Amino acid sequence: MRQVRLAAGDPAAAASFASAVGGLRELSTPYHLAHGLLDHAAFMTCLGDASTATAAAKEARDIASTLRCQPLLDRASGITSARIPNTG
Repeated sequence: MRQVRLAAGDPAAAASFASAVGGLRELSTPYHLAHGLLDHAAFMTCLGDASTATAAAKEARDIASTLRCQPLLDRASGITSARIPNTG
């Protein structure tokens, strides 16, 4: 995901994020997937795509709740409250 974040100024970065999240879904842990989803949410918010950002942040928040991981919930809350309307 670090390489994807560095490519944020690149027009192809949105596709890179989608690919990276797909890789996390297949090969990583739910914890790391949630962080990737939050990175994606923050990026999509910067692009003005609130719908995609909200969906990614909600999925990350759901994972964090399942894991009972407060630091991850805090990060999700920070992203959603600062940038994305809370849709419940």
